[in-house]
Amino acid sequence: MKPMISSLSALAAIAVFTTPNASALSCAEQAADLQNRQVKAQKIAEARLELVEEVEAAGDAWDDVEIHRLASEGHAATADEAKAVYEELKADLYEKEVSLQNLVASLNQDVAAYNESCAKDQS
Repeated sequence: MKPMISSLSALAAIAVFTTPNASALSCAEQAADLQNRQVKAQKIAEARLELVEEVEAAGDAWDDVEIHRLASEGHAATADEAKAVYEELKADLYEKEVSLQNLVASLNQDVAAYNESCAKDQS
């Protein structure tokens, strides 16, 4: 029952971001916004990695008590509590994962737009 948590390649993709009104911003403003969003994505990615460790530890804790479930009602209650903690942390991880993926996808679009409009101007 040990949880398998795969890491995203989101950190590799963080270099690409998008701004809703990129065309309305100057190239310098777009570049600054992209940098700020990259920092935000990096922080979310770091928090996600920390949460992965917590989820894995909670999964291990649940696994450790689950094997004693049939021993008594007290053991069953302990296993239920451990499972609830694990499930809650998994849900938090999923939310953070979706948030990070959405941010990175948006950034990728914005960087492409920046490269199309601003990077060509500089070459």
